[in-house]
Amino acid sequence: MEDGQFASQATSANAPQNGDPASGRFSEIINPPAVSGALGSESSSGRPAVDESWSADCLSVPPRTSLTSELRLLCVGPEEPDWIGLSLQLDAVGCVDPQMKWVSTASETMTLLRNESFHAIIISCDDPIAEHVAAEDQDVVEPDWHPESLVDAIRASGASDPIVLISKLPDDSLTNLACRHHCELLVSRSGWSSRALVNVLQRGIRQVELQRENHHLAVANHRRLVRERDEADHLLDQQHGIIRELEALANGLSVVDADNRPASEAEHGTAAAGRSEVRKHEPLPIPVQIKSYYHELLRTYVIMGSGNLGGEILQLAAVLAEVGLSPRDTLSLHLERVEQLVKGLGNRSTRHVLARADLLALELIIHLGECYQRTARSDNSQ
Repeated sequence: MEDGQFASQATSANAPQNGDPASGRFSEIINPPAVSGALGSESSSGRPAVDESWSADCLSVPPRTSLTSELRLLCVGPEEPDWIGLSLQLDAVGCVDPQMKWVSTASETMTLLRNESFHAIIISCDDPIAEHVAAEDQDVVEPDWHPESLVDAIRASGASDPIVLISKLPDDSLTNLACRHHCELLVSRSGWSSRALVNVLQRGIRQVELQRENHHLAVANHRRLVRERDEADHLLDQQHGIIRELEALANGLSVVDADNRPASEAEHGTAAAGRSEVRKHEPLPIPVQIKSYYHELLRTYVIMGSGNLGGEILQLAAVLAEVGLSPRDTLSLHLERVEQLVKGLGNRSTRHVLARADLLALELIIHLGECYQRTARSDNSQ
């Protein structure tokens, strides 16, 4: 009875009375006044005000991305992840219906990857048994969990899925592993509950998508170059066929006879047959200076186009007419130089080179024909 009376007297003695300044301070602590302004400004009571935007940034969720709403995620680790926190973060970025699975061993992981496909893989690199042993200062034991071997096995199997490694402590070996296998590494004491996990996961998925797109573009570009190179070889073969037909006509054979001549004539090497094949491999009776000049002219024409090269082409046609080079031999010279130029292109496109080279050959042969016509008119006039 005395204790209860003493407690009642103490409560009534410490309670603030109406009009007492202590009463105002007590109500101010319970219901603080609304304040506005940046962090560091003072309210009417003299206390620093808290910036609401700063606190909102600290608690903000990751930005929305183009992740699929049905993200298939494989979680690997000795302990089961925090599904609630991870689901909330994924829901914040648009993954409203994620499909997540958890396995605790490497064999289960490889079996699941062999039977199913996932958008990303998250691997916890922390061993709870080793952490417990280290916390109790016991003898060091060999860990049962080896994430390095698991990542090596995943990449060796041909899987190129995005992989995110989670570690609570920085480790150089994990960094080397992530760099070697193009993985994302998240170092956070929160582990599965880290708020940066979804951001790192998004970056890993984007990196893999970029790598796949680059690979597809590289393959498509290689196929295009091979196709253009085949087309260039086909066009050059057709132009060589034109020269062979012209040589056959000059030797008194028809085009059909040149294409279907007997094998015995080719073996004996008669003058009517086989001369075109020998002529194809023998060097042309053209001075080396003219070959070098035409090679440089061809390169300049391919790079710059016709431009201001009309005078040089006309001069070369006049020189070839003085030498007595026929249009057939001029085309042979042109094909010889074009073949050497195309071989030096490497992996670059040949379509542009052949288009410009054909224009040069057409212009040169036209000028050469005009030169022969002028020479013929001058001879007839004399």
